[in-house]
Amino acid sequence: MDIVKRIASMMRPYRKTMVMVFALQLIVILTRLIVPIITQTIVNDVITAGNVAILLPLCAELLGLVVLRSVCTYIRSVSNERVSQNLAYDIRTGLYRHLEELPYEFYDKHRIGEIMSRMTGDLEGVRNMIAGGLITAFDNALMFLGALIFMGAMSFEMLLLLILFLPVIGATAFAFNKRIRPVFASIREQNAVLNTRTQENLAGMRVVKAFAREDYEEERFYEDNQTLLKLNLRATYVWSRFVPLMELLSGLCTPVALIGGALLTASGRMDVGTLVGVTGYIWMLTNPVRALSNIINMTAQAITSAEKLLYYMDFGSRIREKPDAVSPAKFEGAVEFDNVTFSYGGEPVLRNINLKVEPGQTIAVMGATGAGKSTLCLLLGRFYDVMKGRVLVDGIDVRDQKLDVLRREIGYVPQETFLFSDTLEDNIRFGRVDAPHDRVEQAADVACATEFIDHMPSGYETIVGERGLGLSGGQKQRTAIARAVLIDPKILVLDDSTSAVDMETEAVIQQKLRGVLKGRTTFIIAHRISSVMNADQIIVLDHGEIAERGTHRELMELGGIYANMVAEQTANMVDEEVG
Repeated sequence: MDIVKRIASMMRPYRKTMVMVFALQLIVILTRLIVPIITQTIVNDVITAGNVAILLPLCAELLGLVVLRSVCTYIRSVSNERVSQNLAYDIRTGLYRHLEELPYEFYDKHRIGEIMSRMTGDLEGVRNMIAGGLITAFDNALMFLGALIFMGAMSFEMLLLLILFLPVIGATAFAFNKRIRPVFASIREQNAVLNTRTQENLAGMRVVKAFAREDYEEERFYEDNQTLLKLNLRATYVWSRFVPLMELLSGLCTPVALIGGALLTASGRMDVGTLVGVTGYIWMLTNPVRALSNIINMTAQAITSAEKLLYYMDFGSRIREKPDAVSPAKFEGAVEFDNVTFSYGGEPVLRNINLKVEPGQTIAVMGATGAGKSTLCLLLGRFYDVMKGRVLVDGIDVRDQKLDVLRREIGYVPQETFLFSDTLEDNIRFGRVDAPHDRVEQAADVACATEFIDHMPSGYETIVGERGLGLSGGQKQRTAIARAVLIDPKILVLDDSTSAVDMETEAVIQQKLRGVLKGRTTFIIAHRISSVMNADQIIVLDHGEIAERGTHRELMELGGIYANMVAEQTANMVDEEVG
């Protein structure tokens, strides 16, 4: 009932339309309920009594009811479909907006294929319930109730005879719902698993082929698909056990009613017209019973789908903007980590980090893989919240700042470059869509991207494949650097952003970046010493703590971790030259 209430609350903007829809369906039901009464009159007054004069008016009434029912059905169908499509649009839009607001933490734990399954299959299940299920349930319930009332008014004995089946039918329907709903829940879960498997394998098909793992992945897909098949067959088994029983119970109504009606007519306790009229209500009683299994089936699927959708919609974000959030009067790019400790849920990744960065300084962050380098910079844009301490930008805790304003002042080149299936130009100006073409070219020149863009078939209008397929790793990184440079941020984060380019190209990029970095606070995360030598301050992270800090010369004189890294890289370069 909680789920039904939630869906009903989503339909509030369309309540006037839905009231009209149900009113029209009520008229449709009444036109059906009146037909047996007219039939009774024709049999008793026209055929039996010979009053032929009223035949044409009665036939005109029947024709009028048919026309009225057709018009109401058409308007109701169009209106109801419009509501269901608009509701699906609202849910889809709201869910997408909510997913955008969720922090990195959510995407660390939930797979994209599963989320896509919820936004497509589960959403369509809810929409189908609104489009057809509600009206079907309303139609059958009201028609069944109306048939009971009208039949009782015609012949109370016939009503008592047929009503004996109701408790058995109700118990059967309840048992069917109890058995089928868990099965549908399992089917929806397995659908999500299969969609995730398909999405990941198709996205990573180049890796699958590179390692000749087609047979292995095909076997895994086969297993997941087999599981889905078994669950669907289990649902079919439950269906095949209950549906024939409900069909049998509803089918018995007709012969029982005919036998009872024939005996009552033969004994003179009921006239022929009433018998014909009562039999007209029998299908109105049996049809809803036959449809009950379909309604339960549709409802079970819709509720199961709604549960999954609501799970995502109710997934709260710990990263919330405060109602009284502020922004610095002017962004300068001053950054301070004040006794910061952070964890992803287990052991702390960062411990007691204290670091002050003046506006315009370049800070290099070094350390082994997993030392917390990328995490440190992600805290700047409040993509995660600290467990302890504060991260301040221009003297204001990032938790007190307006998120969109803060993030617009941070240009971020992530370690894993992501490009959209769009033109190179639109990828570069993703953060500033109104940027003129000459600004795009300037940003591309700084990132040394023009040298490959100019050789592309359509230049800046070249369509980039999904996730940047069709470009080399270095080309993707240079495009991402251009994208970050274009927005002209006060803080620039370069997370291993030139790891895929050769050292000569890296040197050119660094030379061009020097002009761009003037007056801009920059964080450089890198493994190559050549990328960090000119930084104003180099910090070395070790097991989440700042183990060393200073300039390149100071750290070399210290002879610690940084000096060892320099010595190791120098030795490797000598070995490569000798080799």
